[in-house]
Amino acid sequence: MIKIVLFTFFLLFAGCAHKLSTPKTTAADFWHAEEKGDITAAAKLTTKNDPEDAKLHDKIKIEKAYFDEPKIQNGKALVPTTLYLSGFTTMETKQVKVTFNTHLRKKEKEWKVDMFETKKELYLAVGKKYAEQLSKEFAATIRNAFGDGEEIKGIFKELIERLRDSLEHAPKSN
Repeated sequence: MIKIVLFTFFLLFAGCAHKLSTPKTTAADFWHAEEKGDITAAAKLTTKNDPEDAKLHDKIKIEKAYFDEPKIQNGKALVPTTLYLSGFTTMETKQVKVTFNTHLRKKEKEWKVDMFETKKELYLAVGKKYAEQLSKEFAATIRNAFGDGEEIKGIFKELIERLRDSLEHAPKSN
């Protein structure tokens, strides 16, 4: 009798040990697999289950990943995702924070990452962050080259004065 009760408890706990598929846990599992470079594991969590589809751009190196509560509607979910990336710029910044939504769809009883929509949003966020970083670096380069702007203002002022003098003293044609 004790063996039957213990066996029943074992089966009950073994059944509960199966991880429940939720949008947030699926997104977290997916991005952690990507972080480790385990494309096969990541692919199993996508709608196409295709390692080629699950691959990200080579320059994207995930350092950390965080997730907020999902918005779920009609078998689709958006999980607010924040990734800290490194190595995709040559700039001084070691890590770049990128925020976007991981898109998921309910497939049978499990949530799966929609790579097409997720990549679209991720790459847009990465592009914006990259442009922002380039803009900051360009501004810093200009500031270093010309100081606070007084020097370049003086150069332009002198240039304008010389142009004005040239125009005033230019030979007049009839």
